[in-house]
Parts: sequence; C-alpha cells; structure tokens
Amino acid sequence: MKTTPTIAELEHEIDALRQRVAELEIPARRYQALLDGGIVSMMIYDRESRAIEVNRRWEQLWNLRLGDLTAWRLLADEQVSANGSMPLVERAFLRGESTALPTIRYDPVQAEPLQKGAARWVASSLHPIHDAAGGVREVLQIHVDIGEIKQTEDELRAQTAQLEAAVDERTRRIEEQLRVSEEQQRAIAALSTPVLRLWNGILALPLVGRIDAARAARILDVLLQAIVDTRAEHVIIDVTGVPFVDADGAHHLRDTVRASSLLGAQCVIVGISPAMAKVLIDSDLGFDDVPIFASLQDGLRRFLSYRNEAR
Repeated sequence: MKTTPTIAELEHEIDALRQRVAELEIPARRYQALLDGGIVSMMIYDRESRAIEVNRRWEQLWNLRLGDLTAWRLLADEQVSANGSMPLVERAFLRGESTALPTIRYDPVQAEPLQKGAARWVASSLHPIHDAAGGVREVLQIHVDIGEIKQTEDELRAQTAQLEAAVDERTRRIEEQLRVSEEQQRAIAALSTPVLRLWNGILALPLVGRIDAARAARILDVLLQAIVDTRAEHVIIDVTGVPFVDADGAHHLRDTVRASSLLGAQCVIVGISPAMAKVLIDSDLGFDDVPIFASLQDGLRRFLSYRNEAR
C-alpha cells in the first residue's frame, strides 16, 4: 500500500534536488563563461549538422550571423570535403567521437548557401554532446583563428627573402670590391716595378723599397718581358731608392742580372749606397763583371758612349 511522504521526507528530497541543481550549475556556468568569453569561436549543431547557436566571437570571426546559416549544413560543405576533413566530421556526428580537424582556410563566400562573410585560417575541433541514451544530440565546434600565425609566417618568409637578397647584394659588392682590390694590387705591383724606356734599346729599372722574394720574382718577370718586347740591349738597374739590401736581396739582384744577360741585355747597377756595397762584397756573388755607376745619368752616358764607339 502506497504511503504519503511525510513533510520531513519531502524536505529531504527537496534539499537533495537543490544540491543536485547546484552541482549541475557549475559545468553550465563554465560552459557559459567559455561561450560568452569572446576569445574562442563556438557554434553548436543539431544532429543533422545545422547550426543552432553561435557566440559573439564566432560572429566577429566570420562576419556572419546565425540567421545567415539557415540553408547551410556542415555535413554538406564542399570546402570541408575538398580539404579531406569530411570523414572526421562524420565521425563526430555519426559515431559520437570528438575529433580535431586539419587547419583550413575557409571562405564563406565560396559556400553555396552563404556567399558572404570573411575568409579565415582556422584550426577547429568537434565535440559531440550525447543524450541520456548515448546518442548524439548536438555537436559543439570550437574554432581557433590562426590567421595571425599565418600572417607572421608570411612576414617571416618575406623578411627571410629580403635578408637573402641583402646578403646576395652584399656578397656581390664584396666580390666587386675584391676584384677592384686585386686590380689595384696589380696596378700597385706594376707601379712598384716600372720599366722605363730611356733610349732606343736602353731600359731603366728604378727600384724603391725593400726587395723580398715575392717582389724579386715580380721584378724579374716584368724586366725580362720588357727586354723581349723592346729588344733592349742595355738595362740600367737603379737601386737609389732601396734603403737596405740583405744577402737574399743581393741574390735576387744577381739573378736579375744573369737572366737579363741570357736574353742578350747587358745590365749596369747605379745608386749603390756604402752599406749595400758592403753586402754585395760580403755575399761574394760575382758582381765583378757588372758595371756599377753612381747615378742613372752616368749609366746612360756609358751606354751611349758604347754605341758611339761601336759605330
């Protein structure tokens, strides 16, 4: 026989219901805070993938309103199919499984029922909401706008391209500077070993500065080429501008004289200082057969006298 609950029992049931309602209010408030937060774009579909609710952030993101989606269904969207995401969408709606969708640039203008709104790069996820029997009642979709990230990537690519172009330009300038520098060095080297044509068949080689191995090789090359080009018979080597010569320098000077003689050109040396004369004597390199004069004029005068005597 069914008995009527007492007042105490009713009060106990009411308290239990109030406690249960209070417990249910917590996740509801959490969801409402997320929905109204204005940070995350959210929309809710019915089981047929028709939009039934959107939040303010969704409207701001897509520049659309809920009323614009009357004829649109996610399960029939061609852009989602073209992106390859439709199997994932079907998994959420038909199998009730939460899933993350690949990043896509979605343009509402290209959607046949919409043809309005703003295109966005978004990442999204689908979250089925089940009924008491475990079936899909609704599906919540969350959009994350990554347009700023894409824009940053594009800016980085543009900056990288600009940097690479600047590096290429800087490299080109450095290469040009090196080329000019090499030309200048060659010009300086040529100026440091000038061969002067004093008279028909008479060359002068004025030397300035220290004579090391590298410069001696340059002197020898330039002088021998000049002897061949001008068919010179006489060469005046002027060492007035050489402040000091060591044993190695004396060897280089002697090699120049010998190589010139092999080409048929007689060499004289002018402008020898007392210190250089001592080095030449100490080196014992056989300069006894090389005429030596005090000045360039004296050497030229001697060669001209040789020619007059020959005539």
